Amino acid sequence: MMTGFTDAEIQELAATVHKRVNVGCGRYAMGYWTNLDSDPMVAATIHAEVPPMPFDDGALDHIWACHFLEHLDYDTGQEFLTECYRCLEPGGRLGIVVPDTREIVRRWYNQTGDAVQYPEYTWWDINDLDNICHLFLYSTIQDSPHRWSYDQDTLARAMAQAGFVQFKLIDKYRDPRLANGAWYQVGLDGWKEYRPERGDE
Repeated sequence: MMTGFTDAEIQELAATVHKRVNVGCGRYAMGYWTNLDSDPMVAATIHAEVPPMPFDDGALDHIWACHFLEHLDYDTGQEFLTECYRCLEPGGRLGIVVPDTREIVRRWYNQTGDAVQYPEYTWWDINDLDNICHLFLYSTIQDSPHRWSYDQDTLARAMAQAGFVQFKLIDKYRDPRLANGAWYQVGLDGWKEYRPERGDE
């Protein structure tokens, strides 16, 4: 039973699951979303390589891609963002979260003494540049390495080049779409068209 939702809201979520897609879900499939991943061993709704996105023009109202974009090279990443724009209906929302390269490098440069746990019970000292490379810049510790780096400004620019507008910073600790809140990530919501009344949805 989901908490914080009325029965009517849960029924609406269930009826519209086909309009929300969680791209690159990995181990973090979300309830009441269509979960998409290329790995056939992952419990996803759809197994497919993207881009291209396997959806019709304007078929979706919300796309979420958390720690996915950085696994694509720059050109393929732009193709993915353009595909997201195509698949969203007017007013549709795209949420993207990536490692925050500016904040990661700032903490390394200032030797802040931070550590990152990945995987569980394995800690990496980010005062060490080799660890920064293994974890974030190249991500050699994952099956799929990182192929591009972003900060808030370059993420906004990439999304804007695909047509998205009216950006809102994602709360990197408390957004309910996140599997894990963490200092080393940055995310933006962007919309397919501007709506003055949108506010803080």
